[in-house]
Amino acid sequence: MNYNICTYSFYLLITLYVVFRVGHLLYKYGRPFLICTFNGNASVADAINKVLLAGYYLVNAGYSITVLKVWQTVGSLEQMLNVLSYKAGTIVLTLGFMHLFNVLVLLRIGKMKKTINNTNQ
Repeated sequence: MNYNICTYSFYLLITLYVVFRVGHLLYKYGRPFLICTFNGNASVADAINKVLLAGYYLVNAGYSITVLKVWQTVGSLEQMLNVLSYKAGTIVLTLGFMHLFNVLVLLRIGKMKKTINNTNQ
């Protein structure tokens, strides 16, 4: 049995599932947050939501696939589980930090818009 090929296969199944599932959830449940951030302008919020989703998929799927190049030789089931948990965990942490960064940027944009609107009144 070639453990490397099994590990690659499981890794891709796990990470790509997580990337696409989380992306779908963020897209679906992030819409109200974006509408609020952009003062009820649903068309702008929807457009930004779609752009964020496309960027999210491209960056995370690309990163998940690129990580395959940086891989050690896997010779046992135990080592396979160790590699899978480390690599999949890295992807999940990356997704979490990217999401946190995006939310902070959007909150900042929302605060800036409120400050500008208050100044203009």
